[in-house]
Amino acid sequence: MGRNRKKGLEFWIRDIGLFRDPKFRVMRQEFGVLGPYVYECLLDIAYGDKGYYINYLGSGRDDTLWLLSEMTAGRHAPTVETLANVVDRLVACGLFSSDLYKRGFITSKRMQTDYFTAILGRIAVQINFDIWLLTEEEMREKNPSGKSFVLQSFISWRENNISGQEIGISCQESTQRREQNSREEHSREQQSRERASALTADLERMIGTLIDDNFRLDIARLMQAGMQEAVIMEAARQTGRKRPRNPAAYLRTILQGYERDGILTAADLEATQGKEPRQQPVDDGYLHPGNMDEEWRQRVLAYQEGKKGAQE
Repeated sequence: MGRNRKKGLEFWIRDIGLFRDPKFRVMRQEFGVLGPYVYECLLDIAYGDKGYYINYLGSGRDDTLWLLSEMTAGRHAPTVETLANVVDRLVACGLFSSDLYKRGFITSKRMQTDYFTAILGRIAVQINFDIWLLTEEEMREKNPSGKSFVLQSFISWRENNISGQEIGISCQESTQRREQNSREEHSREQQSRERASALTADLERMIGTLIDDNFRLDIARLMQAGMQEAVIMEAARQTGRKRPRNPAAYLRTILQGYERDGILTAADLEATQGKEPRQQPVDDGYLHPGNMDEEWRQRVLAYQEGKKGAQE
């Protein structure tokens, strides 16, 4: 029989009195019932996918906010920006690990404890112990027999990490590199969002309509991918000149086309622009500066032909 490779859970049990946790007090004052509800939605996302965490870095953040938008859709649906603020506040209130959140993960000891308890019977589970918060003692409390696959894997992982100094140093350097890469990635994303936010006001003025939060995130993603502001501004100028019925959608279509065709810089954009067609000479009885030489030559030839015909 094949091993059970499933990561997520089929169902999860919510503790009685969960929403009476004092940590929700600040959330309720600021966001009302939205805070606890988003918290429960995040648990649902985590348990159903990875099982004990949510990838909240790069596209993982966009995917998570998109799911939250679908879960909170309705007549008075919150904006994506509000949902992102709720997630930040949940971390600040201690409901999720702030250290791992800085590295791009949404998780907590409570979430991992519930997950560990739910998968005690599984014989094959992949766990990233770099973000695992439970100690051996805490896992043995939930599994006194010590037969849990996760517990045995954790013990083996820990022994391998401390079996030699070189291995320990290598693991530490690897972790530090991952943390550094995560911090740099988060910093780049933050800078792209800030630049996109500053650019949005100019874009809205040029196209004559507001840009929603999802479009702002898309612009930030394009800027993080290397699309220059000059290219985005040119797309807005084209939209302003066309005056379409839905300017925001029209602008988005242009930018998607630029991304598809690899047009990211002003040089790329200039290379794709065709030259203006050459104007044909206009015979209106006047000499035009741009065509003076050619027109004069044609008139001389016509005069010579006419004079020759008269002589014959």
